[in-house]
Parts: sequence; structure tokens; C-alpha cells
Amino acid sequence: MEFRTPNKNLGQNFKIWAEKFSKNTALIQLNEYNEMIQTSYWQLKADVDAWVEYFRKNGVEPGDRVAMVAAKCPGHFRFFYACWTMGAIAVSICESLGDKEMSFIIKDSSPKILITDKQFLKKVESNAQEIKIVIIDDIATAPATPDFKPQEAAETSEGETAALIYTSGSTGMPKGVMLSHKAILVNADNALRVFQLKPTDRLISILPYWHAYALTCEIACVPMGGGIVAVARDMKDFKKNIATYKPAFMIVVPRVIELLKTSIDKKIETMPPKARVLIEKAIYNASRIFTARPKLDGGILRIFTHHLFYDPLVFRKFRAPFGGALRCIVSGGAPLDLELQIFFKYLGIPLLQGYGLTEASPIVSSNTEEDHLLGSIGKVFHWLTPEGGGDYTFKDENGNMGKNLHGQLMLKGDCVMKGYWHHTDASAKSFEDGWLNTGDVAYEKDGFLFIDGRKGNMIVLIGGEKLHPEHVEDAIKGSPLITEAMVIGEKCKNVYALVNVNKDAVKGLPDDEVRAKVKADVQELSKHLAAYQKPKDVLVLPDFSIDEGTLTATLKVRRHKINEIHKDKIEEFLKSNGEEIATKREVEIASSKILESLADATLGNNN
Repeated sequence: MEFRTPNKNLGQNFKIWAEKFSKNTALIQLNEYNEMIQTSYWQLKADVDAWVEYFRKNGVEPGDRVAMVAAKCPGHFRFFYACWTMGAIAVSICESLGDKEMSFIIKDSSPKILITDKQFLKKVESNAQEIKIVIIDDIATAPATPDFKPQEAAETSEGETAALIYTSGSTGMPKGVMLSHKAILVNADNALRVFQLKPTDRLISILPYWHAYALTCEIACVPMGGGIVAVARDMKDFKKNIATYKPAFMIVVPRVIELLKTSIDKKIETMPPKARVLIEKAIYNASRIFTARPKLDGGILRIFTHHLFYDPLVFRKFRAPFGGALRCIVSGGAPLDLELQIFFKYLGIPLLQGYGLTEASPIVSSNTEEDHLLGSIGKVFHWLTPEGGGDYTFKDENGNMGKNLHGQLMLKGDCVMKGYWHHTDASAKSFEDGWLNTGDVAYEKDGFLFIDGRKGNMIVLIGGEKLHPEHVEDAIKGSPLITEAMVIGEKCKNVYALVNVNKDAVKGLPDDEVRAKVKADVQELSKHLAAYQKPKDVLVLPDFSIDEGTLTATLKVRRHKINEIHKDKIEEFLKSNGEEIATKREVEIASSKILESLADATLGNNN
């Protein structure tokens, strides 16, 4: 497998790809009338040129920032490549952010112009200060002047910043991760070769383009290979029309997989008893032959029965709604439940877990259909090998470093960020002697990486959203009713607040009324936060204390101790809020074959 190191910027490369694949379809999307709208690479390049001309007329110069606040749409491709063609820095901003964070990002990135759609115009206007605001449709319909001639892409160095992606900051305000042209290109090239994307392949996801995973995979990787991006309008379009879009690849976060699994479960529940019995038998047979790796093992008769009877009669029917061309689903952004990986493997749909972070452009490792180990995050990408100019290691609690250790994953290579925009101090803290410290505790076994927790308190929701709980806790502790708070939500759909209440302030009130008042305060005090940062519900717990071990000597909450002591209450609370994944029982459909083959890798690590 030959990997390439780019010697041109993204704008220059896009011109090459557009000419090479000019007649190929680049983008598809079903409109509101269920008509498939197709855009060729030639047309996309012409649209980008028109956007470049518009940017130039509005004073955008190389190095300037151009921002976009909009729901995922084909216009994002024109936005990114117009920025990169003229050497500007693209800043895609989450449209669901609270006013405080959106205003901060706009001020921090100081874009020359800010692009949005009519849906978010009012919100953007209230946060844009004096920045010029442009409606997407006004650019898309703006004709080029009669003497307009597309110009060559700017001679921007591949080491210059191509995009700012804002991530949650430990003090609450997001930080802009600076990704270079080279970082995005190298990461995209690695993904292209690892997953062997072909020009006829279609890729679909519901991930937004302010997410580094979607930026690299969809905006850069697919055009690099001349493939097709299916741009679903929303989650409803995604779920309803997967079969129409006929994807070869799906990139998702675990929350999307949960939704797909729920849909399948509901379908099974409506089937006649005999059909459900047949499905149970098919799953049981699969559980006796599938392993955590690609190979089958369990007797020739069971393998033949699976391939010749159960697969065509049962599992193929569950694959049909995915369009018939699906080669794999790749999940990233948050930990993926093992039960989901096993279930989709039985269906004949490889559900592969990868790992990455925005600061690494973002993909670090991934499983593949041909080389995977369920429960792991796969093997490192080429850019992290000596041959690819990079490296990785682990740093244990004693500060020792080595690939044979169990500790924080450390990275170096072409895909590592340049730093944080306007935050040199934060950038310095992220690097240790030239290594990027991911903050994730991991180890390697048989060439596969395993994540074993995270240093620090960052919460990762099942949808891939990341937040530091301290920011939310500080906000809600402004309530006179709350004396202490701890925010939870790891692998959940939402975040929640565990609180202690001021006994004097609620004296004489019944428990239900106390909870209602506290919840109202929490909602009021968190209304300025992003949607995913707002606690959905509150659980009142007995006062945390030093004696009990739930507070440190300096009166800081001990999160692990609170989770340990109040485990049953917290699990019941989460269940009542529909957080099934947060209280998952032991895998029920997992076969001994899969668990046995996985045990050697996970339990065999004694470092």
C-alpha cells in the first residue's frame, strides 16, 4: 500500500482531483420532493470558482478567516474549497451553540465574512458583532462576471493553517485547533488507502462539518479518490433513505448506531413468533462461529449453515435497508459498545471502531474489514509509523515512556495540529517534548490499540460531543439552592447534574418540590450553554463529605467515589431518563468465541 506525502495545498489538490474526475458525480442529495440532485466534479469546481470570485470581491485575502454557520449541506464543499483555493482559513461553526460560545468563536476567529442560511440568520446576527454576514444562496446564485476567468489556487504552503476547528475548553470557552493543509491531506490519504475507497463508492454520514472526522473523511478523502458524498439533509433523511443513497461506507458516532439498532429491534418485535424464533436461532448459530477477528471458527457444519441458510434467509433481509452496497460502518468520536459491534457482525455488516481526536486531524487508528479485533480501536495509521515520519508511545504514571507500557497515548507526526489559535499557553500544555499528549490512557496488544479510560474529567456523549464538566458545574452552582454539583453523561445521550441542596433554603418542602425547584434553577442557569451541555435532569444526593470520601481535603468532588457509593441510584436515575447504554448489562448476544478471542488481547495486558 503506497502512501503519499502532499507537496501542494488543498486548493491546488482539489483542482487536480476535479480535472481528473471531472465527469464523475461528486455530491448527491435528495431534495424535499425526493428527487436525487447530483453535482459533478466539474460543476463543483465551477461553483467553487464562483465562490472564490465572490470572496475576492468582498475583500477576502490569503490568511483571512472565513466562517460558516449552517446545517450540513453541499454548500460546505464550496465553502471549504473556495477558502483553500485562495489561501483563506475555513472556520465551520456549530449552528446549535449557545449565544455565549458562538459569540466567543466569532470574536476569537475574527472572520472577514460570515456565511449562514436563512434558518440561522437571526441567531448569527445577534452574535456577529460588526462582521459582514452573507446568505449562502446569495453566493450560489451570484453569476460570475463576463470576463471572469478561474484563477489558479494560491501558492499557500501546505504547512499553513487550512482550518480552525473549535473544541471544548477546560475553562469553558472553546479553543480553535489549527490544522494545516498537509495534516488534513496526509490523514485523508491514509484513510483513502486503508479503506480502499474507489471512484464509484458512495459515503454517507450525518456528522457536521465542524467535526474533524467529517471534514477529513468527506470534504478531503472522498474527492481525493473521486468518490461520491451523499449529503443527507437531516437524521430523518439519513434513516429513511439509506437504501436510496446506496452507500459503500458510513461514518458515524455511536449514537447513530444506537438508533439503527433500535429500529431493527422494533422491527423484530412486530414479527410473528415463528419469525422471531428463526432469528434467535440464526443469532445463536452465528454466536458459535464468529470471533473477535475476521476468521470464522466453530465447525464446518455451522459455518455452512450460516452461509447457506441463516444468512440468506435472515441476515440478508436486515442488510437490505442499507442499500446493498455497504462494505462497512466506521464509528468514531466516542467509545463504541461491544454488544453493537457483535450484533452488526452477525448481520454481515462490519461495524468498525476507530479512534482519533481533533488535534490529530483526526484519525489515529482504525479497524478494517480485513484486519480487525472487536473491542479495540484498531491499528495506528501510517502517519504514526517511522516510515510515515511519525511515532506513538505510552506514558505511564511514573513518567516512563514506551510502547510496552500502559499509559497516556502520545503522538507525533504530520497530522498533529499546529497549536491552538490565540492560545499558546494551552498549546504548550498539550505538548511534552514534541509529543502530543492525547489524555487518553491506552495500551497495545498484538498491534491493536485499546483505550482504557481518560486522564482528566472530559465527558464524551454517545453522539461524540465532548465537554468539560467543570464549566457546566460552575454555571449551575450559581443557584442559591445548590451547594455542590457533579455533572455526568459519559456514553449518554445527554448530560445530567448530581447535586447537593442547601437544607436551609428548602426547609419544609417535600422532595418532589425541592427537585422541581432545583431543576428549574439548573435549566435557567444553563440556558446560555450549547444544547449538549445543558443538563436534562437533576438527581439530589446526600451531601458529599470528606469523611465519606466524596470530597477531598480541599473540598473538591471525588467523581469516582461518588459514582461508586451512589452507583445504584445513578443507574436507576439514568434508566428513568432513557439512558439504556449507560447501564448496559453484560453482553447477552456475545458468543464465547468472540469473548474468548478477545480475552487474549485485553486480559493479556499486564503492564
